[in-house]
Amino acid sequence: MEIYYEDHGKGFPILLLHGNQENRKIYDRLIGDLGNQYRLIAIDTRYHGKSIKSGEVSLNQFALDVKNVADELHLKAYDVIGFSDGANIALTLAGMDERMKSMILLSPNSTPKGIKAIYRIGMISQLILLPIFMIYNKKARRMFKLTQFMLKEPHFDYDYLHSLKIPALLMSGENDMIKASDIRFIGESLPYCVSHVMENSSHFLLEDAYNNVLKEIRGFLYASHQN
Repeated sequence: MEIYYEDHGKGFPILLLHGNQENRKIYDRLIGDLGNQYRLIAIDTRYHGKSIKSGEVSLNQFALDVKNVADELHLKAYDVIGFSDGANIALTLAGMDERMKSMILLSPNSTPKGIKAIYRIGMISQLILLPIFMIYNKKARRMFKLTQFMLKEPHFDYDYLHSLKIPALLMSGENDMIKASDIRFIGESLPYCVSHVMENSSHFLLEDAYNNVLKEIRGFLYASHQN
């Protein structure tokens, strides 16, 4: 198995996608709270967690990997919850798989320039320092690729986002590393999107604003699954 995932709970399937240099475990608490209502499939993105550490580093490849997991599980329909890069993967996947019925996006960005300058400078500094360790350290080589990736992708324009005709819940932090203007652009471009900014929260909504995020997720999923 190239892409590792864990399958929890029963009900309508929801794919859980983590952020850059994280793994499926960021969703452990959410799985505990939603597993009695939904089937939650927590995926390790390529180059992360227990998944394969080779191949292309791109949103397209990561989305194809997730689509392949859905194929392997014979899913006829599913939702996605994605955080950060996981939200960007969800936005990419929404354009290639009609089985996705709704998406919950936690702090995505439409372009690398959507990341605030201070954080992009930090990433560039990492790219300058990491080669010192890359000769003998596999983790440093992986970090280099994944940091470089954040400075290259995504590139979602209005026409693409507006073509995604499925319900979306968009959440971000009041003190997010993503520019408020970029979050607004995504929310206004998606045709069926509800947006919420979490007060006193950073980029890491699942830590800083968990109870409020859970409440919004529950309400959105309930509304999405009414026939």
